[in-house]
Amino acid sequence: MGRWGAVACALAVMAGMAVSTTAGAQTTTVKAFMTLYGYEDNSPPGTAISHPCIHSRAGGVGTYANPITFATDTAELPYCQIIYVPYMKRYFIHEDECSQCDQNWNASHLYRFDMWAGGDASSRRQPERKALAKCESAWTRANSVTDPDNPTVEIDPPSNLPVTPAPIFSPPTGCWSGGPFIVASPGKQTSRTASPVSLHITAHDYATSPSPTYGASGLPAGLSINATTGVISGTPTTRERSTVVVDVSDPTGSASISFVWNVKRG
Repeated sequence: MGRWGAVACALAVMAGMAVSTTAGAQTTTVKAFMTLYGYEDNSPPGTAISHPCIHSRAGGVGTYANPITFATDTAELPYCQIIYVPYMKRYFIHEDECSQCDQNWNASHLYRFDMWAGGDASSRRQPERKALAKCESAWTRANSVTDPDNPTVEIDPPSNLPVTPAPIFSPPTGCWSGGPFIVASPGKQTSRTASPVSLHITAHDYATSPSPTYGASGLPAGLSINATTGVISGTPTTRERSTVVVDVSDPTGSASISFVWNVKRG
């Protein structure tokens, strides 16, 4: 995709500048062509932004208190406006200008938002340059402002929506995978036949809904996993050594872990 971004401007932090989200404001939704830009494809390359609101340079973590910089036409949304992007599970704030957004809005009055992905000075060289571009493309949605599959974005969102804290791009080559889960491995397990066991697989789900579903393969004979709670329980019946794979999933994604389970004679 083509990339664009900031017009160099004052870089000092503008402390106390108002954020354009009014308490009690009515949340509205729009369909928008969502693209990303980073250090290397900013104009000029770097982290400068055209209208600092809460950041002196492009940045943010995606929470309501510290939203990530995004760029668009001021005719679409005013500077300092906060939005929420459900498929990214992050809040963004309008702090930058986007020339292609200007062109799209002037031509068709259709929304286009360009979200800051990150990067640093090494993004101008390989392998980081290629990794940043690949990450931006991975999280771009649909193909144009006229695509009917463009995602829905919330304007004036409430402050309590689910947030994914992971960076979108982590230099030199890391890119957020989108997986909603962090699943903790219980480590190697040792049990004895005829002795009941209960093991809770812990999964943190960034999404608040729907609840994840658990599944497992390779469990020792006599054991099963509760699909709702993630608890493996039962009484082993056979002396064996097996590799257990636990899968956690919901409609937004999945994750899995594996560990060894050794059952000795009771």
